[in-house]
Amino acid sequence: MSSAEFLDDKLIKPIDDVIIIDDEQTVIDTLEMYCENLGCFRSVISATDGAIGAKKLANQEFSLILLDVNMPKRKGGEVIKEMSLGTCNNLIESICVVSGNIDKAFLTEALELGVKHYLVKPFTEEQFREKAISILKNVNPSLFK
Repeated sequence: MSSAEFLDDKLIKPIDDVIIIDDEQTVIDTLEMYCENLGCFRSVISATDGAIGAKKLANQEFSLILLDVNMPKRKGGEVIKEMSLGTCNNLIESICVVSGNIDKAFLTEALELGVKHYLVKPFTEEQFREKAISILKNVNPSLFK
């Protein structure tokens, strides 16, 4: 099923936002393109480090949070820990960890805090689409008919 078919058949309207928190601009550019191709987001926001990302999470709600693990200023695990303390209105279930190297200790901790989704770089647009749709269906079922 293409993204267009998915949207035509099941999505009510693009009303939610996504944030990409990653320190690699090429990854941000690719994920922005994938999000735009999916066509279900009102806006695609990006942050180039964990500190900026945490500030944006504190100020805005997102249905999908694409979060790298190893970044300057604040690592992905620190952002997840802050979110678990209720420092923002975003849901842990909205997080998809996107990383080239997810070590066992981080994965165990993230799972214990409620993170259920991850994508290991490199991944295809199809893999991204499937993961994003799965998260959106769980986080905001009102988006779907």
